[in-house]
Amino acid sequence: MHGWKVGALGLWALAATAVAQDVDSVLLSAQMGYQSASSRLQQAKSRQTQAQGARQTAESRLADAQAALARAQAEETASGTEVMAAQSAMEQATAALQRAWQQKESAQ
Repeated sequence: MHGWKVGALGLWALAATAVAQDVDSVLLSAQMGYQSASSRLQQAKSRQTQAQGARQTAESRLADAQAALARAQAEETASGTEVMAAQSAMEQATAALQRAWQQKESAQ
């Protein structure tokens, strides 16, 4: 019976070692999974930070471009008004010149 106890203890120790190895294996696997997830999280956060910076830069450039567009449109409107005024003055000057030539020709 004593031999049986030693044999049973040996089997129990072997089983306990196998369980401990399984637990260690599960723990190692879980740690590796955690490290992988942590690494992916850090990479995703880094990409998110870069994307936010790119968005902010784009928004700033867009605001600058919109302001430049507004200035260009205002300048275009102002220059259009100037062209119309100059064209009107040119038409008046042309008419006055024609009248002056007609008067000169009539006077001769």
